[in-house]
Amino acid sequence: MKTGYELITDKDFEEAKKIGYLIRAYQGSITIYPPGKITGFSDIHISIDDKRLFRLANHFQIVDSPKSSKK
Repeated sequence: MKTGYELITDKDFEEAKKIGYLIRAYQGSITIYPPGKITGFSDIHISIDDKRLFRLANHFQIVDSPKSSKK
């Protein structure tokens, strides 16, 4: 997974959470929630830093790898 990779499947979210990628939630070109780490996910929502976001209403993208992340 690299910067810009869009997370779609449960496997994508699980790997991003495990590795600690920074993820952004967006709709079109608008960022809905600032980048953070995945803290949980289900069929309905994705949690970024414990903030729940609807999975169907948003897109999720890797913005930074854990090696260059400050957190």
